[in-house]
Amino acid sequence: MTPESVLAFFITRTQSHIAQVCEFATWRYVMKKSLRQFGAGVLFALIASQTAFAQHDKVIDDANTAWNAAFNKGDARALGALYDEKAVVSPGNGTTVQGRADVEKFYKGLFDAGFRDHTIDVVSAKRVGNLMYQTANWTAVAEKDGKKTSYKGVVLKVLAKGADGKWRTTAQTWNAAQ
Repeated sequence: MTPESVLAFFITRTQSHIAQVCEFATWRYVMKKSLRQFGAGVLFALIASQTAFAQHDKVIDDANTAWNAAFNKGDARALGALYDEKAVVSPGNGTTVQGRADVEKFYKGLFDAGFRDHTIDVVSAKRVGNLMYQTANWTAVAEKDGKKTSYKGVVLKVLAKGADGKWRTTAQTWNAAQ
C-alpha cells in the first residue's frame, strides 16, 4: 500500500463519517422539531379539553345546585321541573318511578317524611353529545318527632339536553345507608 492510497482511504472514510454525522444531525434536528410541534399540539389539546371539561363541570355543578336548592326547600314541583317528562327514577328499593308527575309525588312523600339538608359531591362526570352522566356521593337528613337521622349513598344520574337547551334528569338511581 502506498501512502497515497492510505491517505485516499482515510479521506474517503472521513467523508463517509462526515456524511453520516450530517445525516444524523439533520435527522435529529427534524425529530426535535417534530417532537416540539407534537408536544405543542398535545399541550393545546389538553388545555382545550380542560376548558371543555370545566364547562361540563359547570353544567353538572349548576344542575346539582338547582337540585339541592329545590330539595332543601321541600319544593316537589321545582324539583320535578328538573326531570324530563318521561324520566325514570329508581330509589334503590327495587321499584321505579316513571314520569315527571310521579317523580314530584315521590319527592313530596320524602319531604312530608322530613327529608332535607341534601348534598351532592361529584365523583365523576362525563358528557357525550347531549347526554351527561354523573356518579356522586350524597347525604341527606330526615327529621321526625325531633329526631334527626342521617343518610348517605351513591347516586348515578343521566341528564339530557332538551330542545330548549335545558339539562334535565332523564334517569336516576341511588343506594342509601344510615
